[in-house]
Amino acid sequence: MIALGALIVAAPAMASPQTEGILGVWQITKPTVQLRPVDGVVPFTKKGRDAFNANLRMRKKGDFDDYDVMTSRCANPGMPRMMLTAKRFKLRELFNVLTFTFEWNRLIRQIDLRGLPLEKPLGTRFTGVSRGRWVGDTLVAETTDVPPEALIDESLPHSWDMKVTEHYRLVDPDTLEDRITITDPEYYKRPWDAVLIYKRQPFAVFAEDVCLDRLPHKGGK
Repeated sequence: MIALGALIVAAPAMASPQTEGILGVWQITKPTVQLRPVDGVVPFTKKGRDAFNANLRMRKKGDFDDYDVMTSRCANPGMPRMMLTAKRFKLRELFNVLTFTFEWNRLIRQIDLRGLPLEKPLGTRFTGVSRGRWVGDTLVAETTDVPPEALIDESLPHSWDMKVTEHYRLVDPDTLEDRITITDPEYYKRPWDAVLIYKRQPFAVFAEDVCLDRLPHKGGK
């Protein structure tokens, strides 16, 4: 009779050699609330520009409830907006799943590295569905199924069909680059790129963080 433990060998528990180098604690070098294209141009379609301008008008009036659930209700910022956070995040891998643990609001994001067929989420998941693979020294991650309520940044809109492709690579042992490509033909005439840079930080236990505690209380409640 074969022991049960001998059957649990489908995925290694330890990090793969390729992933090992990016594990640890990271923090963005230039905190920002806007995802800026590398060429300085956001290639809006007419529908995309109209939605963007509507968001700007609502932001100016402070009507965040109407379009930005992160600002108004501390909802998950979604992808790729969560990668803009000024706070730190930890990267760890277990059973071929790369997990981001964010200092902000103890947010969690996962990239599936197992190479299995993509599974649609059973319900709305602001982080979307992410799967990745290593191509040489670069981790290529693709994220889909991000709901439009989770903006690209503080103002940029997208449709349900948006795909976010990331290329993570170590520039040096303490510098991590994330090249982000946004593909969404409904809102943008062509795919466009942005680049974020993170620096390695000393390992630390993140303090408790509750975003709702920072929201102003309304109606005396």
